[in-house]
Order: sequence, then structure tokens, then C-alpha cells
Amino acid sequence: MTLKNRFLAGATAVAAIAAAGPALADHAWSNYHWSTPDGVVTIPVVDNTTGDWRPRVQLAVSDWNKSAHIDSAYDPNGTNNNRRCSMIQDTIQVCNSAYGNTGWLGIASISLSGGHIVAGTTKLNDTYFAYPQYNNEADKQLVTCQEIGHDYGLGHQNEDFNTDATDSCMEYTSDSTNNTQPDFHDYAMLDLIYGHNEGGTTGGGGGDPAPCKGRGCKGKSLGFGVGNTQAEWGRAVGYDAQNRPNVFKTNINGYEVVTHVTWAPDARRNTDPGNPHDHDDHTH
Repeated sequence: MTLKNRFLAGATAVAAIAAAGPALADHAWSNYHWSTPDGVVTIPVVDNTTGDWRPRVQLAVSDWNKSAHIDSAYDPNGTNNNRRCSMIQDTIQVCNSAYGNTGWLGIASISLSGGHIVAGTTKLNDTYFAYPQYNNEADKQLVTCQEIGHDYGLGHQNEDFNTDATDSCMEYTSDSTNNTQPDFHDYAMLDLIYGHNEGGTTGGGGGDPAPCKGRGCKGKSLGFGVGNTQAEWGRAVGYDAQNRPNVFKTNINGYEVVTHVTWAPDARRNTDPGNPHDHDDHTH
């Protein structure tokens, strides 16, 4: 899609979202976004995964690239350690491993500097996807699509596993069959997030080092990877409809690091002593 056509598509979607008014939920992930000189995110998605995750990552990248504001190269030549999944400047690193009985299917983490995302990671937990209830095409594609969507700055349209409210991968759902791709609302939300020019670089911006450009670019390591347990993610700042903490913040090496967690629906409920609403009879 040419740049002109991208912005025509973006303008159409913004007009449609404005017409929809309050009926269309705002599901940006806070105000997190990449700095872009022209409203188009071109940071590469680097695939470090193994086995049948690779075509799923490639499909998710292709689906997100249908946005007028996303034009990410798919880099199949990742060399990251899948267990650690280090943050690499101006890239989204996608990793898989048997991370253990942690309770989560996938996590997306972003590093922030100067008010912008400067690096992102997605982790896909083979421990749970080996279980029969999750070892299927729809669940794997949904989680892959969703975690990469978080790395672009999107939140969830719906956070109740007991419902199936949309056809978007950006929701928790009781039936993932039709939730393997972004939907119109996701693309419209990206239009609102990135439908402005900031100047600066395509990736980190904000005075950070020169951005990673082009296929095969690995960028600069930030010197850390995000851990696999709540104790390593920092303080809980968000909760899902099942009252489980699902957004965490911490600081590592001078970066603010935010992690979004997709819990396994049937995993043991994760309580958080810091949440005053965390008790057995809590409902939404």
C-alpha cells in the first residue's frame, strides 16, 4: 500500500470511528506508542520462534501490516535467546519456550524512554500450548496476534473470558475460533494512536540512539529480558474481568518496562495482596 493510500485508509477509519461515537470502545494501551516521523511504524518484527510458531508469527505480522499505520518487516533470522528474549532497541522480538507452569499463555512487554516505546517483546509459553485445550490453531494464532498488538500500543477490546464479544484477537474470549486476527476496531484504534506526525525517528525517538532500519536489523540490546513471574514484572497496575492482575510496571536499566499478561483461563486464580478488591466474591 502506498503512503498516500495508507493515509486515505486511515482517514476513512478515523471518520468511521468518530461516527460510531461511544459505541466503539477506546482500547489503546494507555498512551503507549512508538515515535514515528510520518505516522507509520516501520520497526521490524524479529522472529526467534521455533516449530509451528513461525508461520503464526508471519501471519500476525501480515495482518497488522494491513493497518494504514503499520509497515513492519518480518525478520525470520532472529538470534535472540528464546528463554531470555532480550529487549533489542527499535524491534519487536518474538520468542517461545517452555516457560513453566506460570499461569500465562503469553506476555507482551514494552520498554519506554522519552515518552515512547523503544523496544518490545512477545513471549509464547509452550508449557501451556502443549496442553490439549490450548494446542490448537485458533488459540495459538489469537495469542500471537494479541501479544504483538500490545507491542504496537493496543489494549483489549474485552477482558472477560466468559464472553465472546468481538471477532478481534485483542480480546479475552470463551471461543477463539473467530478471534485470530485484528478487526476493524483495532485498525481504527491504530489510526487514532498514530494518526499524527511527531518528527524524529521511526522507532524509539526522543533523543535515543539511531533507529534500527531494514530487514535483518538487530539493533542495540538494552541489556535485559523480562522475566516470567509476577515477582519479576513489578507492581500490578491493571486487572482483568476475573480480577487477576494483568498489567505490571517496573524499571530496569533506566527504562520503564510495562508487561501485559494473557492468563490461561483455567489457570489457578492469581491473587494480588496489593489489590483491595481481591476477594473471592468479587464480580464484574
